[in-house]
Amino acid sequence: MIVYYKRMTNLLMAAGAVIGAVLGWIHFEGNILNNENKTAVFVFALFIFAGIIVFRFVGAIVASKKLKKVQAILYREADPKRFLETFEPVNEKVPHNLAEYANGQNWISYAKEALGDFDGAFDAIKDLKPNELKIHALTTSALIVNQKTNLQILKRDYEAAEFQIEDLKHLKELADKRAKMLAGNLEQQIKVHEARIAAAKGSEDADIKYLEEEIQYATNEIYKKEMQLEVAEYYLRKGKEDKAEFDKAMELLKDIIKEPKGLYTETKATELMEHPEKMVTYDEDNDGFVVIIE
Repeated sequence: MIVYYKRMTNLLMAAGAVIGAVLGWIHFEGNILNNENKTAVFVFALFIFAGIIVFRFVGAIVASKKLKKVQAILYREADPKRFLETFEPVNEKVPHNLAEYANGQNWISYAKEALGDFDGAFDAIKDLKPNELKIHALTTSALIVNQKTNLQILKRDYEAAEFQIEDLKHLKELADKRAKMLAGNLEQQIKVHEARIAAAKGSEDADIKYLEEEIQYATNEIYKKEMQLEVAEYYLRKGKEDKAEFDKAMELLKDIIKEPKGLYTETKATELMEHPEKMVTYDEDNDGFVVIIE
Protein backbone atom coordinates (compact mmCIF):
# COMPACT_ATOMS: atom_id res chain seq x y z
CA MET A 1 0.00 0.00 0.00
CA ILE A 2 2.97 2.29 0.63
CA VAL A 3 3.71 2.54 -3.08
CA TYR A 4 0.49 4.51 -3.68
CA TYR A 5 1.48 7.13 -1.10
CA LYS A 6 5.25 6.98 -1.30
CA ARG A 7 5.83 10.73 -0.84
CA MET A 8 3.79 10.77 2.35
CA THR A 9 5.64 7.70 3.67
CA ASN A 10 9.03 9.22 2.82
CA LEU A 11 8.12 12.36 4.74
CA LEU A 12 7.10 10.27 7.74
CA MET A 13 10.35 8.32 7.56
CA ALA A 14 12.31 11.58 7.42
CA ALA A 15 10.40 12.79 10.47
CA GLY A 16 11.23 9.48 12.17
CA ALA A 17 14.92 9.99 11.44
CA VAL A 18 14.81 13.47 12.95
CA ILE A 19 12.96 12.29 16.04
CA GLY A 20 15.40 9.39 16.42
CA ALA A 21 18.32 11.77 16.14
CA VAL A 22 16.83 14.10 18.75
CA LEU A 23 16.24 11.21 21.16
CA GLY A 24 19.81 9.99 20.57
CA TRP A 25 21.15 13.50 21.16
CA ILE A 26 19.23 13.72 24.43
CA HIS A 27 20.38 10.25 25.49
CA PHE A 28 24.06 11.22 25.05
CA GLU A 29 23.47 14.79 26.25
CA GLY A 30 24.90 16.08 23.00
CA ASN A 31 28.23 14.40 23.50
CA ILE A 32 28.44 11.86 20.68
CA LEU A 33 31.66 12.26 18.70
CA ASN A 34 33.87 12.82 21.77
CA ASN A 35 32.05 10.39 24.06
CA GLU A 36 34.20 8.06 26.13
CA ASN A 37 31.84 5.27 25.08
CA LYS A 38 33.31 4.13 21.75
CA THR A 39 29.94 2.79 20.65
CA ALA A 40 28.20 6.16 21.02
CA VAL A 41 28.18 6.90 17.28
CA PHE A 42 26.86 3.41 16.53
CA VAL A 43 24.10 3.67 19.14
CA PHE A 44 23.21 7.17 17.93
CA ALA A 45 22.86 5.75 14.40
CA LEU A 46 20.60 3.03 15.82
CA PHE A 47 18.32 5.73 17.27
CA ILE A 48 17.99 7.24 13.81
CA PHE A 49 17.49 3.87 12.16
CA ALA A 50 14.84 2.89 14.73
CA GLY A 51 13.00 6.17 14.08
CA ILE A 52 12.96 5.45 10.35
CA ILE A 53 11.66 1.88 10.85
CA VAL A 54 8.94 2.91 13.31
CA PHE A 55 7.67 5.71 11.10
CA ARG A 56 7.81 3.50 8.01
CA PHE A 57 5.48 1.15 9.87
CA VAL A 58 3.27 4.12 10.75
CA GLY A 59 3.35 5.18 7.09
CA ALA A 60 2.22 1.72 6.00
CA ILE A 61 -0.75 1.88 8.38
CA VAL A 62 -1.73 5.37 7.25
CA ALA A 63 -1.32 4.48 3.56
CA SER A 64 -3.46 1.36 4.00
CA LYS A 65 -6.22 3.38 5.66
CA LYS A 66 -6.07 6.04 2.94
CA LEU A 67 -6.30 3.44 0.19
CA LYS A 68 -9.24 1.65 1.84
CA LYS A 69 -11.01 4.98 2.17
CA VAL A 70 -10.46 5.73 -1.52
CA GLN A 71 -11.58 2.24 -2.55
CA ALA A 72 -14.73 2.68 -0.48
CA ILE A 73 -15.68 5.62 -2.70
CA LEU A 74 -15.95 3.19 -5.60
CA TYR A 75 -17.04 -0.09 -4.05
CA ARG A 76 -19.20 1.07 -1.14
CA GLU A 77 -20.42 4.53 -2.06
CA ALA A 78 -20.64 3.68 -5.79
CA ASP A 79 -19.27 7.09 -6.77
CA PRO A 80 -16.96 6.32 -9.72
CA LYS A 81 -16.56 9.95 -10.79
CA ARG A 82 -15.17 11.03 -7.40
CA PHE A 83 -13.02 7.91 -7.26
CA LEU A 84 -11.40 8.77 -10.59
CA GLU A 85 -10.77 12.36 -9.50
CA THR A 86 -9.17 11.10 -6.30
CA PHE A 87 -7.22 8.06 -7.42
CA GLU A 88 -6.12 8.53 -11.05
CA PRO A 89 -3.42 11.11 -10.16
CA VAL A 90 -2.19 8.79 -7.37
CA ASN A 91 -1.84 5.70 -9.55
CA GLU A 92 -0.10 7.60 -12.35
CA LYS A 93 2.89 8.12 -10.02
CA VAL A 94 3.26 4.39 -9.28
CA PRO A 95 6.02 2.60 -11.27
CA HIS A 96 4.32 0.85 -14.17
CA ASN A 97 6.20 -2.42 -13.70
CA LEU A 98 4.60 -3.08 -10.31
CA ALA A 99 1.49 -5.14 -9.62
CA GLU A 100 0.11 -2.22 -7.62
CA TYR A 101 -0.02 -0.09 -10.77
CA ALA A 102 -1.88 -2.81 -12.67
CA ASN A 103 -4.32 -3.26 -9.79
CA GLY A 104 -4.89 0.49 -9.71
CA GLN A 105 -5.56 0.55 -13.45
CA ASN A 106 -8.06 -2.25 -12.95
CA TRP A 107 -9.95 -0.14 -10.39
CA ILE A 108 -9.82 2.84 -12.74
CA SER A 109 -11.16 0.65 -15.54
CA TYR A 110 -14.04 -0.46 -13.32
CA ALA A 111 -14.87 3.14 -12.41
CA LYS A 112 -15.00 4.15 -16.08
CA GLU A 113 -17.15 1.12 -16.80
CA ALA A 114 -19.61 2.21 -14.11
CA LEU A 115 -19.96 5.54 -15.92
CA GLY A 116 -20.64 3.77 -19.21
CA ASP A 117 -17.27 4.62 -20.77
CA PHE A 118 -16.48 1.08 -21.93
CA ASP A 119 -13.82 2.18 -24.42
CA GLY A 120 -12.05 4.24 -21.78
CA ALA A 121 -12.32 1.34 -19.36
CA PHE A 122 -10.67 -0.98 -21.88
CA ASP A 123 -7.96 1.55 -22.70
CA ALA A 124 -7.03 1.69 -19.01
CA ILE A 125 -5.97 -1.96 -19.00
CA LYS A 126 -5.34 -2.95 -22.63
CA ASP A 127 -1.57 -2.37 -22.53
CA LEU A 128 -0.95 -4.05 -19.19
CA LYS A 129 1.30 -7.12 -19.25
CA PRO A 130 0.82 -8.85 -15.90
CA ASN A 131 3.23 -11.69 -16.76
CA GLU A 132 6.08 -9.16 -16.83
CA LEU A 133 5.38 -7.82 -13.35
CA LYS A 134 7.90 -8.37 -10.58
CA ILE A 135 5.43 -10.09 -8.23
CA HIS A 136 1.83 -11.29 -7.99
CA ALA A 137 1.70 -11.99 -11.74
CA LEU A 138 -0.94 -14.75 -11.49
CA THR A 139 -3.37 -12.83 -9.29
CA THR A 140 -3.00 -9.64 -11.29
CA SER A 141 -3.37 -11.53 -14.59
CA ALA A 142 -6.64 -12.99 -13.31
CA LEU A 143 -7.95 -9.54 -12.38
CA ILE A 144 -7.04 -7.99 -15.73
CA VAL A 145 -8.32 -10.84 -17.91
CA ASN A 146 -11.53 -11.00 -15.89
CA GLN A 147 -12.11 -7.28 -16.38
CA LYS A 148 -11.41 -7.56 -20.12
CA THR A 149 -13.96 -10.38 -20.31
CA ASN A 150 -16.49 -8.28 -18.44
CA LEU A 151 -15.98 -5.33 -20.76
CA GLN A 152 -16.27 -7.43 -23.92
CA ILE A 153 -19.63 -8.69 -22.66
CA LEU A 154 -20.79 -5.16 -21.90
CA LYS A 155 -19.68 -4.09 -25.38
CA ARG A 156 -21.66 -7.09 -26.72
CA ASP A 157 -18.61 -8.58 -28.39
CA TYR A 158 -19.40 -12.10 -27.25
CA GLU A 159 -16.87 -13.80 -29.49
CA ALA A 160 -14.04 -11.79 -27.96
CA ALA A 161 -15.46 -12.44 -24.50
CA GLU A 162 -15.45 -16.19 -25.13
CA PHE A 163 -11.76 -16.02 -26.10
CA GLN A 164 -11.06 -14.20 -22.83
CA ILE A 165 -12.98 -16.88 -20.93
CA GLU A 166 -10.61 -19.47 -22.38
CA ASP A 167 -7.75 -17.43 -20.93
CA LEU A 168 -9.52 -17.40 -17.57
CA LYS A 169 -9.84 -21.18 -17.71
CA HIS A 170 -6.10 -21.46 -18.37
CA LEU A 171 -5.38 -19.20 -15.40
CA LYS A 172 -7.68 -21.34 -13.27
CA GLU A 173 -5.64 -24.43 -14.19
CA LEU A 174 -2.50 -22.65 -13.00
CA ALA A 175 -4.22 -21.44 -9.85
CA ASP A 176 -5.41 -24.98 -9.03
CA LYS A 177 -1.75 -25.84 -8.41
CA ARG A 178 -0.62 -22.62 -6.74
CA ALA A 179 -3.55 -20.67 -5.26
CA LYS A 180 -6.70 -22.62 -4.40
CA MET A 181 -8.68 -19.56 -3.27
CA LEU A 182 -7.93 -17.74 -6.53
CA ALA A 183 -8.94 -20.87 -8.47
CA GLY A 184 -12.29 -20.89 -6.67
CA ASN A 185 -12.88 -17.23 -7.47
CA LEU A 186 -12.00 -17.79 -11.13
CA GLU A 187 -14.37 -20.74 -11.36
CA GLN A 188 -17.19 -18.55 -10.08
CA GLN A 189 -16.35 -15.69 -12.45
CA ILE A 190 -16.23 -18.05 -15.44
CA LYS A 191 -19.65 -19.40 -14.55
CA VAL A 192 -21.07 -15.86 -14.22
CA HIS A 193 -19.63 -14.74 -17.56
CA GLU A 194 -20.91 -17.82 -19.38
CA ALA A 195 -24.37 -17.29 -17.89
CA ARG A 196 -24.33 -13.63 -18.93
CA ILE A 197 -23.41 -14.47 -22.51
CA ALA A 198 -26.09 -17.18 -22.70
CA ALA A 199 -28.69 -14.74 -21.34
CA ALA A 200 -27.64 -12.02 -23.78
CA LYS A 201 -27.93 -14.44 -26.66
CA GLY A 202 -31.35 -15.55 -25.44
CA SER A 203 -30.29 -19.17 -25.05
CA GLU A 204 -32.97 -21.47 -23.68
CA ASP A 205 -30.48 -23.04 -21.26
CA ALA A 206 -29.27 -19.68 -19.87
CA ASP A 207 -28.77 -20.01 -16.10
CA ILE A 208 -30.89 -17.02 -15.10
CA LYS A 209 -31.39 -18.38 -11.58
CA TYR A 210 -27.65 -18.16 -11.03
CA LEU A 211 -27.56 -14.54 -12.18
CA GLU A 212 -30.51 -13.77 -9.90
CA GLU A 213 -28.54 -15.25 -7.00
CA GLU A 214 -25.67 -12.93 -7.91
CA ILE A 215 -28.08 -10.01 -7.64
CA GLN A 216 -29.46 -11.24 -4.33
CA TYR A 217 -26.08 -11.55 -2.63
CA ALA A 218 -24.28 -8.63 -4.30
CA THR A 219 -22.97 -6.00 -1.89
CA ASN A 220 -21.32 -3.90 -4.61
CA GLU A 221 -24.00 -1.54 -5.95
CA ILE A 222 -22.32 -1.10 -9.33
CA TYR A 223 -22.10 -4.84 -9.94
CA LYS A 224 -25.62 -5.46 -8.64
CA LYS A 225 -27.16 -2.91 -10.99
CA GLU A 226 -25.25 -4.31 -13.96
CA MET A 227 -26.56 -7.79 -13.23
CA GLN A 228 -30.08 -6.43 -12.73
CA LEU A 229 -29.92 -4.67 -16.09
CA GLU A 230 -28.73 -7.76 -17.95
CA VAL A 231 -31.37 -9.99 -16.35
CA ALA A 232 -34.02 -7.32 -17.04
CA GLU A 233 -33.00 -7.28 -20.71
CA TYR A 234 -33.34 -11.06 -20.81
CA TYR A 235 -36.86 -10.88 -19.36
CA LEU A 236 -37.81 -8.05 -21.72
CA ARG A 237 -36.98 -10.26 -24.68
CA LYS A 238 -39.09 -13.03 -23.17
CA GLY A 239 -41.77 -10.49 -22.28
CA LYS A 240 -42.74 -10.02 -25.89
CA GLU A 241 -44.68 -13.25 -25.51
CA ASP A 242 -45.17 -13.50 -21.75
CA LYS A 243 -46.47 -10.61 -19.63
CA ALA A 244 -45.19 -12.18 -16.41
CA GLU A 245 -41.64 -12.01 -17.79
CA PHE A 246 -42.22 -8.40 -18.85
CA ASP A 247 -43.34 -7.52 -15.31
CA LYS A 248 -40.21 -9.14 -13.86
CA ALA A 249 -38.12 -6.92 -16.13
CA MET A 250 -39.96 -3.80 -15.03
CA GLU A 251 -39.43 -4.62 -11.34
CA LEU A 252 -35.70 -5.02 -11.89
CA LEU A 253 -35.50 -1.75 -13.83
CA LYS A 254 -37.44 0.10 -11.12
CA ASP A 255 -35.04 -1.20 -8.49
CA ILE A 256 -32.04 0.03 -10.49
CA ILE A 257 -33.27 3.64 -10.49
CA LYS A 258 -34.69 3.59 -6.96
CA GLU A 259 -31.51 5.00 -5.41
CA PRO A 260 -29.63 6.81 -8.22
CA LYS A 261 -25.84 7.03 -8.06
CA GLY A 262 -25.13 8.54 -11.46
CA LEU A 263 -24.33 5.18 -13.08
CA TYR A 264 -24.85 4.26 -16.73
CA THR A 265 -27.11 1.39 -15.67
CA GLU A 266 -29.61 3.88 -14.25
CA THR A 267 -29.75 5.84 -17.50
CA LYS A 268 -30.19 2.64 -19.46
CA ALA A 269 -32.89 1.37 -17.08
CA THR A 270 -34.82 4.64 -17.44
CA GLU A 271 -34.64 4.41 -21.23
CA LEU A 272 -35.90 0.82 -21.24
CA MET A 273 -38.77 1.64 -18.90
CA GLU A 274 -39.87 4.48 -21.16
CA HIS A 275 -39.31 2.57 -24.43
CA PRO A 276 -39.24 -1.19 -23.73
CA GLU A 277 -39.92 -1.86 -27.40
CA LYS A 278 -36.41 -0.62 -28.27
CA MET A 279 -34.62 -3.73 -27.20
CA VAL A 280 -31.19 -4.99 -28.16
CA THR A 281 -31.09 -8.65 -29.08
CA TYR A 282 -28.62 -11.13 -30.51
CA ASP A 283 -29.24 -12.41 -34.03
CA GLU A 284 -27.46 -15.73 -34.50
CA ASP A 285 -28.28 -15.70 -38.23
CA ASN A 286 -26.85 -12.21 -38.77
CA ASP A 287 -23.19 -13.20 -38.31
CA GLY A 288 -23.68 -12.90 -34.56
CA PHE A 289 -24.17 -9.14 -34.63
CA VAL A 290 -26.37 -7.23 -32.25
CA VAL A 291 -29.42 -5.67 -33.89
CA ILE A 292 -32.11 -3.28 -32.70
CA ILE A 293 -35.73 -4.39 -32.58
CA GLU A 294 -37.93 -1.35 -33.18
